[in-house]
Amino acid sequence: MKKLSVLIATSGLILFAIQTNAQQVIATSGGYYQNENISLSWTVGEPVIETFTAGDVILTQGFQQPWSFYLQQILNIPMGWSGVSGYIDPLNKGVEGIFSPWENDLIILASMTGMYWPETGANTLGNWDYSTGYQVKALNDFNLTLTGSKIANPTVSIPTGWSLMPVIVSCETPVNELFEGFSELVIVKQVAGVNLYWPAYNINTLGNLIPGKAYFVAASGDGQVTFPVCTKTKYIAQPPTKLLNNTPWNDLIPNSASHAVAFPANVLTESGILPGDVIGAFYADGLCAGQVKVNQISGGLALVAFGNDEITPEKEGFEYGEMLQFKLYRPSTGKEMLLEVDFDPSLPNMAGFAPNGLSAAKSLKVQSLGVDEVTRIQISIYPNPSNGVFNLSMNVWPEKTQIQLLDARGQAIKLYEFDREPNGHSQTFDISHLPKGVYFLKIANSEFMSIEKLVLQ
Repeated sequence: MKKLSVLIATSGLILFAIQTNAQQVIATSGGYYQNENISLSWTVGEPVIETFTAGDVILTQGFQQPWSFYLQQILNIPMGWSGVSGYIDPLNKGVEGIFSPWENDLIILASMTGMYWPETGANTLGNWDYSTGYQVKALNDFNLTLTGSKIANPTVSIPTGWSLMPVIVSCETPVNELFEGFSELVIVKQVAGVNLYWPAYNINTLGNLIPGKAYFVAASGDGQVTFPVCTKTKYIAQPPTKLLNNTPWNDLIPNSASHAVAFPANVLTESGILPGDVIGAFYADGLCAGQVKVNQISGGLALVAFGNDEITPEKEGFEYGEMLQFKLYRPSTGKEMLLEVDFDPSLPNMAGFAPNGLSAAKSLKVQSLGVDEVTRIQISIYPNPSNGVFNLSMNVWPEKTQIQLLDARGQAIKLYEFDREPNGHSQTFDISHLPKGVYFLKIANSEFMSIEKLVLQ
């Protein structure tokens, strides 16, 4: 068997050597040939007498034609927020040049440390870095093409804390296999998506890591992961799937600020929740910003709640520190119920929303929701913010109402109970002895619950 090494130099840069098999005449006239490893094109009258087996090589051969060993990757950027990365080291690295054909559709591109925001003229990213992932927001769908070379060493460094991990190979990679043996891993989750991998709770709705996408990763220590060998030259992305909503609640508006809440299997089995039920997370405006369907109660599940998009004028999700409120919808009966959640204090955020927040339920309690009563209760807290003295007024005080004062993490500070309706339908609370910050009043009885934010200046 004859072996031939071909060495190509461009502007003094040696690109690489390839190996061939025994000579074989493919054609002696113009045409095109392709298999799973390479593609060849040649001009009329030029014989092609070698079969190349050089893996991810795109070879153009012909009279006075240049040899091209560059790869291309098409990045599918959907409207709204998403995560993006590349498995190609691009020739032209400037993000402004890369996105220039789509400057009217790109709103913002951001890493963990910088951003490119064309409308404001801000660009602290400079060059595209294949070793990191990005958050991107687009006004419309568009397809972006990267041209460059294959990444020789598909290893990604994972720092302590949160990072944006790229997918630097052109094959789908099972997330559990990639992180096998990485004991410092806490969680991997989609950017602006509801799927995640949370080993501590045996939750994996993520499945495979997709080329072209980026993922948030949290780790308790530094480490690295190496993607398996992939011989594909390109990856054809599937159209994104729309989040289904079979509840009476509003549709979700995903963005890159999200908070994950775990519901362990033992908590679900003791709660009275049934397969087919849907758990929803609601912010103070009464709108849903996260939901998850309970497919089985014998396995854990996680709900991803989305925060408010800071670059839009409308409120579309939770504010930082806002209390997570939960409801349960049972499609079999069409009934809504309140879901009271007791949180595991070992996780950092408990009931207060935070971008990249982590919480876990320690117990769940399903309560009947008196719809007629809830709709006619009007709550007012004033002044708010204040120096610590607040007035709570309700047009109707439900029987056996309990009021809890909670800190920003959702931990109870004090419990107030009323056996009868307060005079004048109002009650004064003095918390001026507490440190300045955000607090919450949880107002509830067996059929009603509301959580109100207090700001102590």
